Amino acid sequence: MAIEAPKNQREQLLLFGAVVALAAIGLYFYYMYKPTDAALGLVQTRIDSLVAQNELARREVARGTASKLKEEAEEYGRMLTLMRTLVPSANEVPVLLDDISTAARRAGLEIGGVSPLGVISGDIFDTHKYRLQVIGPYHRVVHFLTNIGSMARIVAPINVALVASGPNAKKSGGAGEQSLDLQFEIQTYVAKGGVRVQ
Repeated sequence: MAIEAPKNQREQLLLFGAVVALAAIGLYFYYMYKPTDAALGLVQTRIDSLVAQNELARREVARGTASKLKEEAEEYGRMLTLMRTLVPSANEVPVLLDDISTAARRAGLEIGGVSPLGVISGDIFDTHKYRLQVIGPYHRVVHFLTNIGSMARIVAPINVALVASGPNAKKSGGAGEQSLDLQFEIQTYVAKGGVRVQ
């Protein structure tokens, strides 16, 4: 059986309409349905992944992992508080100088002078340096350096120079005890992002 060509105008119009309808269906499938179907497949994959993660989290909570995570978060909070004490986010120069002065008084010494040496900028923190001078007997000078090393924030004495300045009963507290002229620098650190007070 052979397909005959349309003979009249009505049959030709019906054939043309059928061809246009098939072309419209094909265009809709390739340009509208297929991309939307692919996007829906990606969304369904993401939903399946999230459902699996939620189920895993639900099982972990049932086993008591949530309380463990809460304890770890509290521990990390305490560690962060300690880190902020050691390396503050603001340059508290008056507090730092007061702490150093207190460390000197506890050792029985007076600070001869403090001068800032500038700031060395870094990626995570800035390094602030100061030059200091004290005069006193050896044991008090060592006690003073120990006091600085045990401060709540990180303060490192560097470039320490000791010069014998001769017997001095008045400053040393003992007759004939050798006084030392201690000149040194300290460096301390300030976390980036904090407000700096200078």
